[in-house]
Amino acid sequence: MADKRKLQGEIDRCLKKVAEGVEQFEDIWKKLHNAANANQKEKYEADLKKEIKKLQRLRDQIKTWVASNEIKDKRQLVENRKLIETQMERFKVVERETKTKAYSKEGLGLAQKVDPAQKEKEETEQWLTNTIDTLNMQVDQFESEVESLSVQTRKKKGDKEKQDRIEELKRLIERHRHHILMLETILRMLDNDSIQVDAIHKIKDDVEYYIDSSQDPDFEENEFIYDDLDLEEIPTTLMATSPQGHTEDDMFLQSSSTPTSTTSSSPIPPSPATGTTVNRFLSFFLSSQSSLLRISVIFLLTAVSSVTPFGLSQAPEPPSSLKAMAERAALGLTLDGEISSLHLPDRAPPGPTSAPQPAVSEVNLPPSLGACPLGPTPLTKEQLYQQAMQESTWTHMPHPSDSERIRQYLMRNPCPTPPFHHQVPPHHSDSIEFYQRLSTETLFFIFYYLEGTKAQYLSAKALKKQSWRFHTKYMMWFQRHEEPKTITDEFEQGTYIYFDYEKWGQRKKEGFTFEYRYLEDRDLQ
Repeated sequence: MADKRKLQGEIDRCLKKVAEGVEQFEDIWKKLHNAANANQKEKYEADLKKEIKKLQRLRDQIKTWVASNEIKDKRQLVENRKLIETQMERFKVVERETKTKAYSKEGLGLAQKVDPAQKEKEETEQWLTNTIDTLNMQVDQFESEVESLSVQTRKKKGDKEKQDRIEELKRLIERHRHHILMLETILRMLDNDSIQVDAIHKIKDDVEYYIDSSQDPDFEENEFIYDDLDLEEIPTTLMATSPQGHTEDDMFLQSSSTPTSTTSSSPIPPSPATGTTVNRFLSFFLSSQSSLLRISVIFLLTAVSSVTPFGLSQAPEPPSSLKAMAERAALGLTLDGEISSLHLPDRAPPGPTSAPQPAVSEVNLPPSLGACPLGPTPLTKEQLYQQAMQESTWTHMPHPSDSERIRQYLMRNPCPTPPFHHQVPPHHSDSIEFYQRLSTETLFFIFYYLEGTKAQYLSAKALKKQSWRFHTKYMMWFQRHEEPKTITDEFEQGTYIYFDYEKWGQRKKEGFTFEYRYLEDRDLQ
């Protein structure tokens, strides 16, 4: 009884901190959107980030209590968890708005240029990633609880309730890992465009229901969630490389039952399972052009050779051939057409045993490839120098545009310019004073058509000095036509003149509500 009162006290204190944290978050949120300059916004955003971190820690504690069977009524805990998650979503919006510059290409045309299909795919990828993270987090909580209960059961044996809870947690961990494996496969397939987004949407409700309700007593899991996605085709295809009629255990028993006399000099023919498996294994991996795969195979082959009863220098022809192929792979040679030299018979040849083969010369693999059973060897001074030079190149990586030749404009039909026209750019043409003398329409042209240049920056500065204000939602410049009829801390309402860059002209809008959160009020220095 005392333990329950103590637990309830901890929950009450946690929920009180949540209420205070949400209130503080809301207060900073309002200050952020009412900030007058960029420095204040940065400060409030940093405060907002600190507050959301505190709330996330409280959310983790709440999720642990929700997963526990000691608490019967979990409605208040669930409500507070959802309240924190709402604030987390609001903070993500702030981060996105901060990272998108008002005058950047993304800021001016992002909404118009996003492909709907690509956007839907990215949202689905984000949902899969978040779902996998949630499942992994729950698995961590389950494992932590299992460890805690295991310690308690060792101290107090015969506690059937705790034993049942441990078994239930282990079952949940197994099911969670199954779902994680399936979702990770789906994520890879989506990234490779080998699965449709609509097919993933069909399982979304079932997966979310499993995450939210898998710990409920009356929960019934749909075991056929992924059946329509044909996820079994991938492992089936990979398993087709194994010889028919032999399981992994059978092949292991056959290979391990082969006589291994250290004094025999006659070669031992490979078993059918072993020969076929090695051939197909090497045909699949060594034909790849990937350096990582080749190095992995080299390491495996070296390990295989090292455990045979023959030495590396005294091996028969499933090891000498392997070493020869490993050496060619280590040298980075193309292996197309060379797999036939590694051919091993699918069954033992009939007739008498062949004569002993002469010993082959010893093959040394460079230790720098990582295939060194005895451990790494120190790099030479030359290798260290090459490594340092290679790492330094990463700091000065070339850009594709660096290879483009600078194009000089050559006039096909040059026309002499009268001397009373400017022969060179006007003096101080890159100053704010020069831009203030330009017409308003010219400033709009520079702003929208010279994106990302100093000219765009100076035109924006000149427009601000003429009382134009940039609206970050509509990507248009607004100017008061008259004093606003309504002014609050969050918006003002009245008649405005705005420049329509699509129809290229100034328009008047009556009764327009200008929300201050969409006002680009950065102080242009």
